Amino acid sequence: MIGFIGSGQMARALARGFIQQGRLLGGEICFTNPGDANADAFLQAVPGARRLASAELVVREAAQVWVAVKPQIIRSVLEPLKGKFRNDQVLVSVAAGVTLGSLSQWTGHLKIVRVSPSTPAVVGQGISILSHSADVTEVETEHVRSLLQTVGSAWDVPERLIDPISGLTSCGPAFVMTIIEALSDGAVRAGVPRDLANPLVLELLAGSTSLVQKSGLHPAQLREQVASPAGSTIEGLVALEEGGLRAALINAVSRSARRASELGRVALANDSATMPGNGK
Repeated sequence: MIGFIGSGQMARALARGFIQQGRLLGGEICFTNPGDANADAFLQAVPGARRLASAELVVREAAQVWVAVKPQIIRSVLEPLKGKFRNDQVLVSVAAGVTLGSLSQWTGHLKIVRVSPSTPAVVGQGISILSHSADVTEVETEHVRSLLQTVGSAWDVPERLIDPISGLTSCGPAFVMTIIEALSDGAVRAGVPRDLANPLVLELLAGSTSLVQKSGLHPAQLREQVASPAGSTIEGLVALEEGGLRAALINAVSRSARRASELGRVALANDSATMPGNGK
């Protein structure tokens, strides 16, 4: 039995992937959530799942517990569960910035996996970054990894790299959505109808990504192949440099990574938030 504390979008994406890829049956998943809207959405996404009245009941019934709540409230969710985890249980957290040390301190538990997922998991193309405490065995780690692979790829990294990477992989989809929107707007400005611009932008990004993957060349080399002397592409590249696109993207990733670490410190300091999933 896999149990979820929290039933928001990421929890739903993960649980749906587990059953759609045949790793679990709906009846092998339980969850708790204080609000009915997210709970109803979870039940719709994961037919057969059972909603339990509290986080303590999830811990009691599940062999593996996934905590999918915001980092600002995770401490208040976990501290009432201190001492209630069984020695053979694995606790998996998807809360941004919250360290293995903090999770262990709040729960009194030693078997912990920390995961940073990304929203394309909703369509089975997410990137999940994971790290685990020393007490988690390779078999247990592989089980978590294999579950994450039902919604995309899973990468094991040292914990010190999770926040820096999350600034790219977890926050990056929002940056890419902004780029997609801007490219489409540029095409519309040049006279292309919106209903044609949007699919063309998506094919442009998919094809360019595939070219980088399959060519083995550095993106700068591929860029130079397109930018002919005195041509139209170099004019566009100059506009990007004038607009500071490269610097903006670099800053976006680094600032997002820094904020992820800050959220972990907020969680560490917060001991007064309302406890969802515990009837309070």
